[in-house]
Amino acid sequence: MREGESKRRAIYRVAVIGGILITAAIITLYTPWLRLFDLREIVVRGNCHISTEEIKYLAGFRMGGSLLRTPVSRALKALVGLPWVKAASIQRVYPHRLEIVIQERTPIAVVSDPAKGDSLLIIGEGGVIVKQTSDAAPTTLLARGVNLTGDAPGARLVDERVVVALECIYRKGLSEGPFHLIDFSDPSSVTLHGEDELKVVLGPVDGIGPRIDALAALLLTIDLPEYRSIDLRFGGEAILVPRKVVNR
Repeated sequence: MREGESKRRAIYRVAVIGGILITAAIITLYTPWLRLFDLREIVVRGNCHISTEEIKYLAGFRMGGSLLRTPVSRALKALVGLPWVKAASIQRVYPHRLEIVIQERTPIAVVSDPAKGDSLLIIGEGGVIVKQTSDAAPTTLLARGVNLTGDAPGARLVDERVVVALECIYRKGLSEGPFHLIDFSDPSSVTLHGEDELKVVLGPVDGIGPRIDALAALLLTIDLPEYRSIDLRFGGEAILVPRKVVNR
């Protein structure tokens, strides 16, 4: 009898404790006046081109609401829809804070605005238009002969091969320096253009990455202003045409 009573008492204790925990959870989640985990602070990090106020507004969090029931998934969906946003994360920091971390796209090139000849569209990582502007840095690489899904922020480059090429050129540090234009008008013969009519033939846009790598390595070994053109269409061998030297 005593063993049976002990089991019943143990079961009773477990039931009571479980009931208390469930009740506390329900009260915490659904009782607005109990401010154990209410949202009091929102911290935004990593943003440069997007204002903190805009991020907070789009996230849609309500100050004073329950931190436990904060609609994080819905906020993330809204934030990653911004053209500048490459990735975003949101973390609950108990008892009262939310931290939003934004990873913005890096601008890699510009294209002429097809709707407005005097303005440019800034292309970010992933081939997404992040901004329309009439004031781009003079060292920003201009891409010609590309197709876009639209002319407003959020539109993107149609050809993924062009995106790969522009990202590779940016990573190799070639988008800011001797070159100011890359022409994709002929996909079988992509060309880079620099000062003093310098021309680099990169060849087909398909599989262009290794040829861009080869160009970056070559520029470490030559004095570029001494050459008029470089042809990289023929595998690992570059054909360099020097500028004519005028004898006086």
